[in-house]
Parts: sequence; structure tokens; C-alpha cells
Amino acid sequence: MSVHVFDVFPILLFFISYFGIIISKNIVKSIILIIVMQTAVITFWLGIGARIGVTPPIFEDIAYVGDFATIADPLPQALMLTAIIIGVAVTAISITLLNALLRKYKTVEWEAMEDMAFEDEQRLE
Repeated sequence: MSVHVFDVFPILLFFISYFGIIISKNIVKSIILIIVMQTAVITFWLGIGARIGVTPPIFEDIAYVGDFATIADPLPQALMLTAIIIGVAVTAISITLLNALLRKYKTVEWEAMEDMAFEDEQRLE
């Protein structure tokens, strides 16, 4: 089995995004990098499900199918449809939480927000 670009690129993109999330000081950049990570995972699984020389599992008569090994597996595509829906929901919730935090703290920087939250906590005690 040979290595395809659809195998290597999503893995590389995933780890670059992961590293970006670790070093990011901006919440908006973190949300964008999470979206890129989700896209990398979806691309990886779709690359597994779609190989050269395989046909979609759509046929009218089972007698026309010669070899079941040449039929594409529909499970990765079905799972990735679910992953896309979950990704949209995670993105919507992240943006909603960012909006609430932005209204309260007037910043999108992680460290500044942590400092303000710590000051709020100290003031309440």
C-alpha cells in the first residue's frame, strides 16, 4: 500500500493546528485553529474512504458486482457527515461564548482575560 497525499496532508495539518492552539494567545485564532483541526480530521477520514480504483456502493443489481473489495466503504463518509454537524455546533457554541466573554472583559486575549477573571474572583471573596 502506497502513501497518498490525502494520508499525509491532513495529519500534518492537524498537528500544525494543534501546535498553533498551544501557542496562541488570541481566542479568535484558537477557534479558527479548532475549525482547521476538525477539517483535517474530516479530510483524513474521507481520504481513507475514497481510494483510486474503488466504486461507490450504488448499484441496481448485485449480480453486476464482481469483487466486493473494489467497492468503497460508505461508513467513513457517513461518520464524517455527523462530524461536520458536530463541528458546526462546536463552532457556534465557541463563538457564542467568545461573544459573552468579549462583552464582559472587552478583550480576546487569553492571559488578559485570566487576569481579569482572577481579579473578579478576588473581589468577590
